[in-house]
Order: sequence, then C-alpha cells, then structure tokens
Amino acid sequence: MIIYVVQVGDTITSIANKYGVSEARIIQENGLHNPTDLVIGQTIVITYPQKIYVVKEGDTLSDIALNQGISIMQLYRNNPFLWEREYIYPGEELVISYNTLATITTNAYAFPYVNMNVLKKALPNLTYLSILNYKTLKKGEIESFYDDTELIKTAKQYGVAPVMLVTSITFQGVRNPEMIYEILLNPEYQDNHAQNMIKVMKEKGYYGVNITITFLSKATEQLYINYLKRVTAHFHKEGYPVFVTIDPNFTIKENKLYFEEVDYSFFNDLVEEVYIMRFFWGTQYVPPMPVSSVANISLYVDYMKQMIDPKKINVGFPLLGYDWTLPYVEGYSEGNAITLDSALDLARLMESTIQFDEISETPNYEYNNNLGESIIEHIVWFVDARTIYGIVNLVIENNLRGNGLWNIMNYNPQLWLITNSNCIIEKVLPEMG
Repeated sequence: MIIYVVQVGDTITSIANKYGVSEARIIQENGLHNPTDLVIGQTIVITYPQKIYVVKEGDTLSDIALNQGISIMQLYRNNPFLWEREYIYPGEELVISYNTLATITTNAYAFPYVNMNVLKKALPNLTYLSILNYKTLKKGEIESFYDDTELIKTAKQYGVAPVMLVTSITFQGVRNPEMIYEILLNPEYQDNHAQNMIKVMKEKGYYGVNITITFLSKATEQLYINYLKRVTAHFHKEGYPVFVTIDPNFTIKENKLYFEEVDYSFFNDLVEEVYIMRFFWGTQYVPPMPVSSVANISLYVDYMKQMIDPKKINVGFPLLGYDWTLPYVEGYSEGNAITLDSALDLARLMESTIQFDEISETPNYEYNNNLGESIIEHIVWFVDARTIYGIVNLVIENNLRGNGLWNIMNYNPQLWLITNSNCIIEKVLPEMG
C-alpha cells in the first residue's frame, strides 16, 4: 500500500501511470467525487492486492466468492464500490485478498439515527457496533432516545455484534459529574445501574455493554474500581462481555503532553476490552489544534501497556474535522465540526493547499472568507489517509486488539481501504456467505 500526496500538476491519469494501476481502481477505491479536480496536498491510497480476479461473462458475486474460497462479505470488504452497483462487468478487476499483517477487531460508534445505506456499507468491516442511545440518570436509572431495534437486527445480519453504549454524556457533549459521583459512592445505585442495563440487553438482544468512563483520575480511581467490580459481576453472571471507553483526558501545555497517570491494571481482570477514545461533538471551545495526534496516542499506549494486556487495548480516533475562525479568542472563538468529505470539498472550493503536521500526522489548511468588506480567516484541522494509517500501524506494531472509530455516521472509503489492505478483521458473530 502506498499513500500518495497530490502535487502541483498531478492528475488521476499521471498518478495511475506512475504507479501502474488503473484510473478506475484509484477512483473507486478512494471514493473520489471530483477525480478531475484534485486538491494539492490531498491523499490518494494505492494498493497492490495479493490476488485479483478478472470478471468473466456470466459471473455472479456468489459464484466468484464460492470459487475463490471467500465469503460474500469478504468480497464486499475488499471491493466496497460494489454496494453502489447492481451489476458486475466482464473485464473489471475484483480484489480477492491482500497480503495482510495482523488480525484486529474494529468497533464503530454510531447514533441510532445513522443512515442505513451508510451503515450497511460499513458493517462488513466491523466486529462491533457500539450504539449510542442510552444515557445514565440519577440513582442508576437509564433512558433511551430512539428505537434501535432495526439497527440491532441489521448489525447481526452482517455478523456484527451490537453493543449497548451507556454514557452520562448528552448528545451535545454535556457532562454531569455530580450524578456520576452519586452513583460511584452508592452500591445500591450501582446494582440498579447494572440491572437496568441487563434488562435492556435482554429485551433488545444486545451482545454486550460498553460503559464510558469520564473523570477518571488518581482521586477517583478507587471509586471506579469498586463500581466496575460490582457491575461487571452482574454482567458476567448473565454471560455479557463488558467493554469500557476511557477518555484519556489529554492536555497540551507549551507543546508538552500531560495526562492523568492512573493505575489501569484493574481493568485486566474486570473487562474484556478497553477503548482509548475521546468523544468529539459539534463544537470545540479550544484553540485550533490537531483533531487527533498519533504521537500523543502512542505515548499513552506505551503507558497503558505497562499495566494492561495489549490484546485488551483498542485505539480510538475521530473521523471528522474542525473549522476555526482566526485569530482565536478564548471564550469567544469556537471550532465547528465538519465531515472529512466536507473538509476536502472546502479546501477545493477555497483553492487551499493542504499542509501536514508530521508530529500529530494530521492535515490542515487555511482559507479566507469574504463577508462584504470584512475578511474572516479560518483554519481547518482534520484527519486523512496518513492519520488513519498512523493509527492502524500503531495497532499492528504494538500488537494491540484493534481500533475504535468515532463515528461512522458518514462513510469514508480510505478508512476501510487502509484497514483491509493491512489487517484481517475478526468477527465474533457469523456473517452472511
């Protein structure tokens, strides 16, 4: 696999000729919506599969999968453009396999109102789907916001384990520390919390539960140990695996990384998997900065590996960008979330050149917005193929369990192209074909 960065004068034709691959494959695999209008600094992923099949007259996908010894879902994983197609054509190439380096799990976070067409394209690539639909209330009560029945059913049809995600954070990212501490300090509320979650999992058919942990610090460490010991006993008695999503609570001061040095060793015996994940919401009230940082995550992983089995650790990262106005004014300025496609389209519209920060391994660019006589300066930070590969490579090199993805409300072809060309995705449920 090669990640090519578009230079001045490049075209799809010149890139295809340079690397000896077809233009059609580059466009299809990267999901390029504007292949004739590339952005300087844009990333193009070029893969060299282990095995390719050339479609013959009369072929069907099921026949190809059967004859090649793979499942229909594996065929869709390796050729996601097939979701957009009703037919296959003689002479076109389908990827059968890649020379992968590791086997990992993938867990994507999604709201229950996700577009089902978007979801179905992503599901073949997932091990777990954490559905963000349940909020913790006072005394360990929980509430749901949407009917997630169809989402759970669809996930299972694709061999994806639906996981009940329970958080104290609202859909707008508002936290409630008083309520959290109330539950952490009361064993009766903890039992009630666990029983309420078990009731939902049984009624809805969830595979397991994913509990978000916020405000984890030296001061609260023992409280969380007591809480998890109590609630996981309930879950394991009923046969449900337990996952936890931990906000690492990074802070950057004078270009140095700081995080709470908590003893994570107790997670080894209490939960099946741990996700290092920062949730990102519609607005950021912080100075412009990289949306993610491979360097910072790597340091955090090195710290956690001293206490937790690497095969329990999953690295989460965002699939979005933020657009800030400049200059940044504390208490006034804000960054507004945009999709990765929108970040690229905006750079194209504003004729911006995408820059790359080598430390965080994330792209950024600036542009000016003319409003009458005023000129408003902007800076956009987002993630691209280089960031995704940096995280995937981090997982492979450290022999970690896998990735967590926030979130998959929008489909990103390069994410799965990079993941599938480097890794086999483990399934815990049987999949179609």
